[in-house]
Amino acid sequence: MAPRLSGFAVLNRGINPLVRWLLLSRLHWLASRRLALITYTGRRSGRRYSIPVGYRMAGLEVTIRVGAPQRKVWWRSLTGTWTPVELIIRGRRRSGHAVATRAGGQAFVRVALER
Repeated sequence: MAPRLSGFAVLNRGINPLVRWLLLSRLHWLASRRLALITYTGRRSGRRYSIPVGYRMAGLEVTIRVGAPQRKVWWRSLTGTWTPVELIIRGRRRSGHAVATRAGGQAFVRVALER
């Protein structure tokens, strides 16, 4: 029997593809001030994943706050050492290296963008 998905997971599975499409389209400006698309490689699976995330940018550093980190696993592929990632920010493809950290009940992913 397949595991039962929470309402949150069902909502994400429906909305994420739409947000991904929007961020990759010419209409990205509708959402790209606060949302970016991060592409990373899963630590165990070796598969590439692209998911929309909220972000803050300061110079060449991007900070992604992981909401409800206990319910999400994607950010755990970025713990430990700096991992190569790609971001689509404001319609531009950017490369960088990311590392995830956890402080108390919150998790953050810091991305150092390449010039």
